[in-house]
Amino acid sequence: MTKHPLTPNYRLNTWSTIIAPPLFFFLLLFRNSGLYPSVLKDEYAYSMYSRLLPLHQSLIPNYVYLELYRSTGWCGCGFLFCARSLNSLFFVLATVFVYLTAKRVCSASLAALIAILTLISPLNTYTAYYMPEAPYCFAFWLMTWYILSLNSSARLDAWAYVGVLLGICTLIKPHAVFILPSIVAYIFFTGRDGERGWQRSVLERAGVVGVSTYLTKFLISYVSAGRQGLSLVGPLYSSIASSAGSLPLLQLALMSIESAKGNVLAILLMFGVPSAIAINGGLFSARLAGPASVNRKIVLYTLSVSVVLVSVVCLFTASVHQTPRIHMRYYSFIFPLLLIIAAAQVSSNLHSTGMRLRAVVGSVIGCAIVYSLYTHLVPFTPNIADCPELRGFIAHSVIFHCLGGLSLLALILWIIRPKHGARLFIYIFMPLSVVCTELFVNIDLNTYRVPDVFDKAGIFARLYLSNEELSKLVVVGSDSDPGRLFKSLFYVDNAGASVHTLPQGSDYDLAELDAGKNWILIIGEHSLRGTPFFKLQLNGFELIRAAWNESVDFRESAWPGVIVRTQGLSSPEPWGTWSSGDFVSLEFSKPLPERFSVRLVADAFGPNVGKEFVAHVGNSAVRFTWEAKQGAVPEEKVLKFTNPGKSSTLRIDIPSPASPKELGLNPDERTLGIALVELQIVPE
Repeated sequence: MTKHPLTPNYRLNTWSTIIAPPLFFFLLLFRNSGLYPSVLKDEYAYSMYSRLLPLHQSLIPNYVYLELYRSTGWCGCGFLFCARSLNSLFFVLATVFVYLTAKRVCSASLAALIAILTLISPLNTYTAYYMPEAPYCFAFWLMTWYILSLNSSARLDAWAYVGVLLGICTLIKPHAVFILPSIVAYIFFTGRDGERGWQRSVLERAGVVGVSTYLTKFLISYVSAGRQGLSLVGPLYSSIASSAGSLPLLQLALMSIESAKGNVLAILLMFGVPSAIAINGGLFSARLAGPASVNRKIVLYTLSVSVVLVSVVCLFTASVHQTPRIHMRYYSFIFPLLLIIAAAQVSSNLHSTGMRLRAVVGSVIGCAIVYSLYTHLVPFTPNIADCPELRGFIAHSVIFHCLGGLSLLALILWIIRPKHGARLFIYIFMPLSVVCTELFVNIDLNTYRVPDVFDKAGIFARLYLSNEELSKLVVVGSDSDPGRLFKSLFYVDNAGASVHTLPQGSDYDLAELDAGKNWILIIGEHSLRGTPFFKLQLNGFELIRAAWNESVDFRESAWPGVIVRTQGLSSPEPWGTWSSGDFVSLEFSKPLPERFSVRLVADAFGPNVGKEFVAHVGNSAVRFTWEAKQGAVPEEKVLKFTNPGKSSTLRIDIPSPASPKELGLNPDERTLGIALVELQIVPE
């Protein structure tokens, strides 16, 4: 029966499926505009590997993500906005598959509510970062929607497509490789449908998924990066795994358990009711060995994915950070599954055990919620990058306790009346939780609209130096917060630039400068030992040129720290720069040596061939000519000068400036005389 177009459900469905996605896409673009980078080294690394380096040099084998986001290079200096636009698009598309998945277990209007709650949840903060979370979320939900559409009668080639999708997920974010055991477990539990030979069928499906996953991953990796791509998790995570293996087993286990405690408490606090429904229906249901309905498949899928991912995250956190930490961003994309489970309970199709068993499950989760409220989750200090949902949840003490109390109330009601408890959770608790957490998370994000000294230093260096000079830059700062130096590197936007850390307040010695480096960007209270060629001091940072031992390349438009003013030069071209007028004047930032040579690579234009040019430095003048020759190969001249007056200006007089137009060559009206390619001052 067709719904009347004025009914509330029809209006909600229309708004959520047609209007909401593009509306939220543009809202995310506006929200993310003007934000400075905040995840420091991660954003720098993903930007560098996707835009500045060939794929085979990436330390992380997320080649699909890197190839997709390489397109942001077409945006020039606006690459960050383009990355955020792609993020927003992928995130909005992910919620479409959230909606389609939810529709399998509940009404279209309730599925629409879940999609909208996902759109406005703190999960959307990942669209603000140059990181793979948003496309990863999309790929996961596309795969989830497809997996849950399969049943025991699905052909093996249909399960092979699951492996293809999972393989692509691993090439967006390598952590997805750990979802494979979850899918195998899901296939095992849902395959126990009582048919003869189900064990063989399950093994076949699991094998096909595993083989197609690795074939997809390694085939695309090899095409993208050659033999360097044939690594399961890449050099970076392999080194992390090696370092984890060097830790004492007991220490690693204890730290993992401590991290697991924080992650589990946080999940139960925010998603107590669906967690109880999942445990009750997935582990204790009397129908465990019976045919798997859509509702039950979602429960089993959620349990298998969440248990494996949380376990891996806790082990990863313990091995890398060695401190108690909640790392939700490695699995928070599964949270809409918990909302779908609650929606299935609301729709009353989800089987529930007796009240006594619900009371046991609910009591354990309720105690965890009470403990979280009592301790305020100390010693865990969630941040906006790792767990925005929890960060917003605990940001305000009163709201934290109110939301936690409401979560507990919904859980108690679920024990007594499962449907009513699920309704309280999905219709009241979740909207309030999402609105409050999103509000506080956006307040946190807004703090990144004001640039700090690291932003300013990186932006200034990028605008002041050429790309060639940026490759010879070292960013120097305190080792008390080395991650913030990568904010500067993010804006420097050159793979050749590097970082050097110092103890707080210590000096930087020019003798420590690496070979091939010529520029130093010092941020903070650090003095310089040694005499630089050029220094530009600004508020909170200094840009220093260590020495001038390189040529002036006339393909560039400026030479910071070397030449401060020019006259008589045209715009640079791929080969060099034409003179324009009667003379060329170059004023250097420091007086030229008393005795030196100028190594000049140049050529004469038209009527200036064979005529006498005059180069002046103070009272010293050197005359030279360019004779006619075959081809247009520039010629090198060495001009020797004495400069007792320590003049800082080199001037070259043009004998017969002329335009190509007046010579009938082309419409160019510039008065040309000398084609400058390269110049170098050589002290004697």
